[in-house]
Amino acid sequence: MKVFVVGSGKLASAILSAKATFHNCDLIPWESAFQHASEQATILHCGSGRQIAECKMFCEQTASTFIELSTGLETEHLTPDFPLVICPNTSMVMLKTMAMLGRFGKQFKDYNITLTESHQAAKQTEPGTAYNLANSLGFPVEQIISVRDQETQSAEIGIPDDFLGKHAYHKIVIQDGNDALTIETKVLGHASYAAGVRQIIDLVLNKNLENRRYNILEFMQ
Repeated sequence: MKVFVVGSGKLASAILSAKATFHNCDLIPWESAFQHASEQATILHCGSGRQIAECKMFCEQTASTFIELSTGLETEHLTPDFPLVICPNTSMVMLKTMAMLGRFGKQFKDYNITLTESHQAAKQTEPGTAYNLANSLGFPVEQIISVRDQETQSAEIGIPDDFLGKHAYHKIVIQDGNDALTIETKVLGHASYAAGVRQIIDLVLNKNLENRRYNILEFMQ
C-alpha cells in the first residue's frame, strides 16, 4: 500500500527517515499533483493544514483513507465521504493511557485535579492530547497548565537539554485530601512516534472502515 506523507515538519521528517522500518507500505512524500491520481492509497497527514483540501479531493476520488496526525485542524470536525482517522497522539503508551482514562476518567471528576502539559516552544497548535485528557476527566481545558519556557522545562520538569526542542510531557495529579494519584508521561524525540505510526497504519489497513470519521482511540480496545 502506498502511503503519502503530508507535511514538512519534524514529525513528517522523522517518519520518512524511518521508512525502511515500514515493511507493509511504501512511504512517499506528498506532492500537489497527486490530488488528481486515481490509484487508492493512504494519506498520512502531519502538516499545518494548508494541503488538506488537496488530500480531501484525493480521498474522495479514490476512496482512500485519511489518517490525521496533526491536532486542532478542520479534519477533527469533518463529516467525510471517506474513512478519516483522527489521531490525537501516536505514542502507543500515550494512546493506551488516553483510552484507559476515556473509559474510567469521569470517576475522578469530583476530586481536585491539576493537569500540566509541556511541549517544545515552537509548538503553535493546540495541545490535543491534553485537551483529550481533560475531557476524559471532566476537567476544564482552560485550567490546563501549559509550559513552553525551556528553563522551566529543564529545571522543574526534567526534560534533558537535547530534547527541549522535541518532547511531549503530561502530568495529571488527582487529590482527595492527603491521598494523591499521579500519572506522568514523557515522550522524548520522535522515534517512538514513528514506531507508533507503523502500528496505527497496520491497525487501519487491517480494518474494513466505513466512510466516516473515527478516533484512533476506538481501536485501542
